[in-house]
Amino acid sequence: MTLALVMYKNTGFSNADIAFYTSWLYLPWVIKPLWAPVVDMFGTKRRWVVTLQTAIAVAFALVAFTTHLPAFFQASLAVLWLMAFSSATHDIAADGFYMLALPQKQQAAFVGVRSTFYRLANITGQGVLVALSGLLIRQTGDAHVAWAIIFALLAGFSPCWPLTTCSCCHVRPAMARCARPAAARPSSLPPSCRSSARRAS
Repeated sequence: MTLALVMYKNTGFSNADIAFYTSWLYLPWVIKPLWAPVVDMFGTKRRWVVTLQTAIAVAFALVAFTTHLPAFFQASLAVLWLMAFSSATHDIAADGFYMLALPQKQQAAFVGVRSTFYRLANITGQGVLVALSGLLIRQTGDAHVAWAIIFALLAGFSPCWPLTTCSCCHVRPAMARCARPAAARPSSLPPSCRSSARRAS
């Protein structure tokens, strides 16, 4: 949400408005346990992950579109709130997916990889993109144009996420007793393992 703070500041909104309204963008992460059971009850983890990654990509494009609307502040906040909701729900599904898909020994390694890329994303969002926005504002003379370009770039890059998830994530039951040869059918698994595989795939 750092990008939202800088964007609103660059486009001339007051600190009071920015602080009050953007603070609501953190709410979905606070209350996500309220709808976490829905993610477990309906669909599979992979489907949730891919759908929400796609929703976030669309939200980036919509923010770029709103930068020249008369009600830019209200419209962009609404889209950003939906993006925050999608991101928080994605967190739930992704956590469940790796716990079901990876053996226990690999889960710790995955958490390390995920934490590393989370830090890299922070550096990119709070450093590289903010610096790029400043450069674009200097070149174009219009903060709205500059931020439209930033979010359009994010929207253009975002489709890589669901494509990667669809092509690279191979579900493997997490517990050793669920291990099976690649050729084995789900029907040959114990009922508890069959259920875990279905929820993740």
